[in-house]
Amino acid sequence: MRRIAPAIWPVLLTAVITGPLLAPGFVVSYDMVFVPDLSVRLDLFGVSAAMPRAVPSDVVVAVLDELGGGQLLNKAVLVAIPLLAGLGMTVLWRELRLGGWPAGAAATTLYVWNPFVAERLRLGAWALLLGYAALPWLVRGAIRLREGRGWAGFVLASALCALTASGGVVGLLVSGVVLRWRPGAYSRWPLGVALLLNAPWLVAGITHSGLATDGASVSAFAARDEGYGGTLPTLLTLGGVWNADVVPAGRGEPLTVVLVFAMLLMSLAGVWLWWRRDHFAGALVVPAIVALLIALAGVVVPGLFAQVVQHVPGAGLFRDGQRYLAPLVLLEAIGFGVATAWLQDHVRPKVVVGLTTALLPVAALPALAGGAGLHVSHYPDDWRQAKQAVAGRFIPWPFEAYRAPSWNGYRPVLDPMPRYFGAQPSIVPDELIVGGRRLGGEDPQAADIASALRSGTDPAPVLLRNGVGWIVVDRAAGGPAPDTLIRGLTKRFEGPTVAVYQVAGTPIPQQPPVWRTVSVLLAWGVAVLTLLLALVSVGRRCYSSVHLIGRGRFSWDR
Repeated sequence: MRRIAPAIWPVLLTAVITGPLLAPGFVVSYDMVFVPDLSVRLDLFGVSAAMPRAVPSDVVVAVLDELGGGQLLNKAVLVAIPLLAGLGMTVLWRELRLGGWPAGAAATTLYVWNPFVAERLRLGAWALLLGYAALPWLVRGAIRLREGRGWAGFVLASALCALTASGGVVGLLVSGVVLRWRPGAYSRWPLGVALLLNAPWLVAGITHSGLATDGASVSAFAARDEGYGGTLPTLLTLGGVWNADVVPAGRGEPLTVVLVFAMLLMSLAGVWLWWRRDHFAGALVVPAIVALLIALAGVVVPGLFAQVVQHVPGAGLFRDGQRYLAPLVLLEAIGFGVATAWLQDHVRPKVVVGLTTALLPVAALPALAGGAGLHVSHYPDDWRQAKQAVAGRFIPWPFEAYRAPSWNGYRPVLDPMPRYFGAQPSIVPDELIVGGRRLGGEDPQAADIASALRSGTDPAPVLLRNGVGWIVVDRAAGGPAPDTLIRGLTKRFEGPTVAVYQVAGTPIPQQPPVWRTVSVLLAWGVAVLTLLLALVSVGRRCYSSVHLIGRGRFSWDR
């Protein structure tokens, strides 16, 4: 029991955060959109005309939801984020040997329970948060690789980071600095392996490098002050998301501000103490500083950064700089644990000190309990029937990226219809409205259709030219019916919340360039093969661990 006790605390934190979200139904919010069955389609791999922003996470969902359905996968992801983050910090703390379990519990709490997690969870950035949860495991794996062991854990953690482009960048940054801080026999080739795991989004992004990002998106997605005296203090206290609607309740209240700054001072003091004890702390300080600079770019030099984003291929990936704060959160969590260990050495009783500091992050952010404002919803019953009526490429109606449907309590969510009804690829609107301003999208086909719909002329020829033969209507969203603007529509289904129309004429088949398809699929093959080799190694280690447990010789260090 003494050996497994450190795992109990992360489990408790996970239960408090996700417990109410495990009721039957789907948890959908902004970019977190799970559906009963996401079809495996070629466009999900990154070969469509649109910018591949959900590569490779959409493919992973499409494959895994075949095992138990989208609802079960939705719940598993919600539980996995805090649980993996907490267990990862637990094993990393033991690896670093910076203090006892109570101090490690404090570090674990701050890493699991902080504004970055709360805001990104509400914003639906589940894939990014899975990479965040894998970061302590990645650092632990990188440390062990310098000693010639633990490569399978490193590969698996790198794969989780690579679920999104942003997470992949963070993983490569952190692992690269850690491996090169104290070079060892295995300090070079792991970075090559990590690059292979990131190949799906890297290659897909390169094949779309000609698509431009609206420079105005830099100011729209810039980090914000949440009542902490400026953007920099807000970022240092691990908040600052661009969307004010997802900021946890009470984030800027006086008592919260006092508690948060107290924890920040403890974290900074702890990092200094760690540095004095072991200069390896610098291996996490450097990525944290880089992450902070990325988050500040849209605030400090917005004009210059807007030009970079608009004209440099791939730079649009950094327009939402606050999403890169994970290395800073990791550093502050470890520093918080080190400061707690120091307090325990100088203040009595130790148990009270450890328990108090471990609960400070919870006291400063009570809104994270129960899921940071997330709720369980149910898709309308008529959607299942409507899905059977759609027999080709479609567009959602109204042609907007986000909705606030009544079945989701009028809470904003990325339009689920392209995922729910998409047995075949659909054209997804990618123009965003932020702060009342419409930002230009990146998909030329979506832009072509949006322009035709606003032109006042019949858009049917444009729809057919882009391969669209169907329209799926969200009846509760309001606005004019499509048959008032498009001639020759035939209604194929009508339910209480959704209707399906067929466009008159024959859609022109859309085939992606062969070179793009081959390049992207080759990248996927390399990444999958690398991951499979790691899984085989993990399977062997798990088999060995079962025997160790049976003999009473299992330990966390193994």
